[in-house]
Amino acid sequence: MPIEIRELVIKTEIVSSNSRTGNAVKEKEFLLLKKQVLEECRRLISEKNQENRYKR
Repeated sequence: MPIEIRELVIKTEIVSSNSRTGNAVKEKEFLLLKKQVLEECRRLISEKNQENRYKR
């Protein structure tokens, strides 16, 4: 009676760099993304509030 054995090995490696230039760019991108998300949320909340005012 044949037996089949299957094995899956997943290797991951997490590497953090201490370079300041890379972190500075990432920080700027993060702040820009954060600003865009906040603006979009404020716009959506404002639009939702305007819709709700007329439904009363």
